[in-house]
Amino acid sequence: MNVKTLLPLAAAALVVASLAQPAIAETLGEHPAVLVARTWSARGIDPNTFIVAHPARLELLAAPPTEGDKTAREQAPGAPNAASASE
Repeated sequence: MNVKTLLPLAAAALVVASLAQPAIAETLGEHPAVLVARTWSARGIDPNTFIVAHPARLELLAAPPTEGDKTAREQAPGAPNAASASE
């Protein structure tokens, strides 16, 4: 490149640099460990410590069917007939 090309490029670079906003460092805040240590005494109940089950949850018990279950199933409408099931 020759001097005739470099002088306009240098002038343009100076103009652009003078128009640019100065870089100001922004504070990032405190480290997360410092924030936790500051609020440690007033933390209350931590929901990650234990999981409380919903009061209306479904509870499945592993138990063999009782005689009452068998008779209720046989008396239910639409239940398959024991005689037709054995054939």
